Amino acid sequence: MSRIFVIVLILVLVLAARKSKPAGDKAGHGLIGLPANLSEPDLLRVATYNIQTGKDANGRRDLLASARVMAAAHLVGVQEVYAPSLSNLLGIGRAQTQRIAEAGGFGWLFCATRRRWLREHRGNALLSKLQIKDWVVEMLPDQSNKSFRNMTVAEVAWKGQSFHFINTHLHTRGGRETQLELVLQEFAKYPRAILVGDFNSRAQTTALANALKDIDVLDAVSVAGLDLENRDRIDWILTRGFKVLEGQMVEIGVSDHPYYEVTLDFK
Repeated sequence: MSRIFVIVLILVLVLAARKSKPAGDKAGHGLIGLPANLSEPDLLRVATYNIQTGKDANGRRDLLASARVMAAAHLVGVQEVYAPSLSNLLGIGRAQTQRIAEAGGFGWLFCATRRRWLREHRGNALLSKLQIKDWVVEMLPDQSNKSFRNMTVAEVAWKGQSFHFINTHLHTRGGRETQLELVLQEFAKYPRAILVGDFNSRAQTTALANALKDIDVLDAVSVAGLDLENRDRIDWILTRGFKVLEGQMVEIGVSDHPYYEVTLDFK
């Protein structure tokens, strides 16, 4: 076997490993690392945050700054999180989701959207201080063959009842409308549900505008009086079967997205 052939073979294998691929669906029960001594809250603080893998608005990475923003919430949908690195998989250091969760006292679930370098590479995360029953991660249809997306659907136990929590991050361009329609269809299945995420879609987007015509669906960010002047908002918290009591936000800075948190109770 010639040296040139070996070099070419190695290059081909490296390029193949580097290519992004969809992560695939998965399902399970419960969370990793949920503290055993947590007391159940009377009111529920729910949040969505695209943390840009821990980078601030200037591109500097400070993962613990992102963690501090989310620490007081009970249930968070997080977008743009790196998967465990090869060193993490070998027991060296902690992955991003685990670090964020431990800093805030959450149980956690990493939900990969893409694979690269022969492993899960990037995705979203669910953080919770409530018990999670069953969960599923479902890949969404993709037209880019590069920037893969998913949604996570989890059944959450609270105050002797349950509801469904959905977290997603949709594409910036091609296929986003189809992805949004599928996520909204999933949300519509449940009498009590919370849908959060970076939709990359504004309020006038047809599917979203139609969903908000349903009197049972609340744009919780707006109902809480947050970011009302921002007509370009693309991060959302939608609820069905809940009342919105109050909310708070953190402006762009810690991340290139704002943080939205709302306080909810069952209707």
